[in-house]
Amino acid sequence: MLFHKKTKSRKPVFRSNQFFREVEVRVDPPDDESEKHVAADSEVIRREGLDKIIRTRFIPWVKGEQFADRDDGQIFDGLTLYDIVYYYGRIVEKYSPTGEEGFFGQFEFDFESGSDDTADMLESVAMQVYVFIGEIVKVDGFDI
Repeated sequence: MLFHKKTKSRKPVFRSNQFFREVEVRVDPPDDESEKHVAADSEVIRREGLDKIIRTRFIPWVKGEQFADRDDGQIFDGLTLYDIVYYYGRIVEKYSPTGEEGFFGQFEFDFESGSDDTADMLESVAMQVYVFIGEIVKVDGFDI
């Protein structure tokens, strides 16, 4: 006899209809507040320009000190975007990117190496973009 573990049913993935480089933004976990803010916060990124954000705010993190001599253009071309996740929620002052408590839109753009130029630098990395009151307030990165 097999026993099946009961799991909480999750709301189906929210189809945001927001795309960057042909990858749709997923809202995870799906909730009404995130679903309500994803379009406006996506527009903030469009207004600034995703490519510009990657080039000016993310590639310096990817390069770090170890790869400081690498060409930014080759790194940019070697980043393949494969997933985007969005969440809107409250961040307390201690962990806030602005130093104040508030509700932030948080995007995670996941990239994998797509060229020989980046193969020795990374396998998979994420760029986090925080949006607060219509402005990008922080861009950060981490290894996946």
